[in-house]
Formats: sequence, structure tokens, C-alpha cells
Amino acid sequence: MTDKLNVSFIVPCCNDYSFLRECLGNLLSLKPMPQVVVSDASTDRAPVRSLCNEFGVKLIEFPEPSRGEQLDAGAALAEGGILVFHHADTEFTQKHYDSLNDLFRNDSSVLGGAYLKDIVALYPFMKLFAWIHKIFTMHIGTMYGDQSIFVLSSVFQELGGFRGMPLMEDVSFSSRLREYGPVKVIAPPLRSSNRKFLKEGHIKRKIKNVWLVFLFRIGVSPQRLNELYYPNRKTYN
Repeated sequence: MTDKLNVSFIVPCCNDYSFLRECLGNLLSLKPMPQVVVSDASTDRAPVRSLCNEFGVKLIEFPEPSRGEQLDAGAALAEGGILVFHHADTEFTQKHYDSLNDLFRNDSSVLGGAYLKDIVALYPFMKLFAWIHKIFTMHIGTMYGDQSIFVLSSVFQELGGFRGMPLMEDVSFSSRLREYGPVKVIAPPLRSSNRKFLKEGHIKRKIKNVWLVFLFRIGVSPQRLNELYYPNRKTYN
């Protein structure tokens, strides 16, 4: 791997305009500057279109939200040797980027991975168990979408990407990536917006997420889970 990595960020968007401006500003301020691709399924396309033109980033649009399809389509437009699938409401700083660069420069065996998640920010009651969660995540845990999953572009293609799944695309891809070869979950931890947890309650949101993953693991289709989770879907909330 060369000193200057060729990185592409794929950002799925669905009525996330309020977060997207800051997200694009942060990503395009990274050094060396990465490529950014926005994959949008917002109800009102004009603001996102205008924002992408302003920042000079690639944009692909979808008539309806489907995160797996949006991520796969964004990856098809990406030119980087390393793909980072990043949510618009999740922070990303130069320290996070330096950690990614250092990982791929110093370990040629790594195929992909994700970032640790700042779970205490979302679940304050889990402070005493944060170290257990960290060890579990680093070694065997699922790498979720809000951990900014990253992967070599060639490996992403070999694994068939996210397979257009509307829900649980991250759970499925994480399992296949871990089985395929060496992955690393790296620091510093990422922090995402807690708007979903404030809206539903931290414990209720956690139980809901765990229940959905369980249903997926026992064979309920992503399409059916998507209907249950988003009965009147307009956003990713």
C-alpha cells in the first residue's frame, strides 16, 4: 500500500440534509482528500442536489430508500481502492482518517473493518460494561453501518457488496467480511447523532435493534423486516 491512500466515502442519504452539509465539509477537509459519493433517496431531491454541486461530489439518486441498493450503487461510482461506507449523521475527523491510513499502511493482510462505537454516548447506563463491548466488537461482534465499515474495493466486489438489501445489509456484509479474511475494528470510537434514541428511548431502541437482528439471524427476510421496521418509510429514522 502506498503512503497516499486512494479512499472513497459512500454516504447514503434519505432526508438527511441537515446533517449532510457538515458531513461533506468534514470529509472534504481530510488530508489527503478522499473522493465522496452521495447516494440519495430523499423526498425532496433539490437541496441535496444543490449541496453536492456546491461541494463538487458525485451524486446518484433513487426513487425510494433502500440502503443496500444505495450503498452498492455508490460503490459502483467510487474510484478508490478503499471504500468507506459512512452515515451522514456520524462524525469523522482527521484522527479517524489517520487511523485508517495507518492501518492499511502498516498491515498488508487487513481486508477491511470498522471503527469502534462510542456506546456510552448512546447508552449511558452501559458505562461499566464498555470494555466488554469493546473487546467483543474488536474480535467477533457485528460491524454495523454507523461504525463506518471500510473494505478494499476488490474484496467488496468479490463478496458481492451489500446485495441490494433494504435492511440488515450491514449485518450480512459484516458476517461475510469476517469469514473472508482479517479485519480490524479500530479507534478512535465514532459518535453518531442520538436523535433516534431521544425519539424512541434508549432502552426501547436497543431492544428493537436486537430483536430485528435476531429475526434476521433466524431467517426472516430483509424485505419483511424492512416492512415491519418502516411501515411508512420516509427517512432512515
